Amino acid sequence: MVMSRAQGLRAWLLQRISAVYMAVYLIYFVLSFAAAKPHDFVAWQGFITAPVMIVATLLLFALLLGHAWVGMRDVIMDYLHGFALRFTVLVLLAVGLLALALWLLRVLTRTM
Repeated sequence: MVMSRAQGLRAWLLQRISAVYMAVYLIYFVLSFAAAKPHDFVAWQGFITAPVMIVATLLLFALLLGHAWVGMRDVIMDYLHGFALRFTVLVLLAVGLLALALWLLRVLTRTM
């Protein structure tokens, strides 16, 4: 299976944009904790359930899963050559990432 240039460019852009967002999120998260450490669960819950943080965290995990999909898909397509094996592994990867997405959604919606 050969990707078109547009698909390759979209995958490349998703990898770069998601990596930058994850780095910015991590820096913000670390700096926020350095400035005002939550001392108990209620303070932590207040920090993470602020509307801005909920949206930022959902976006973080959506981009993280997309980043993982593109990266793993490219490795699988480069190193697994049999169609049946490649297809099976890609389906298992997609199911695994979907299961992670559903689990993350469950965890994040329980904290609200």
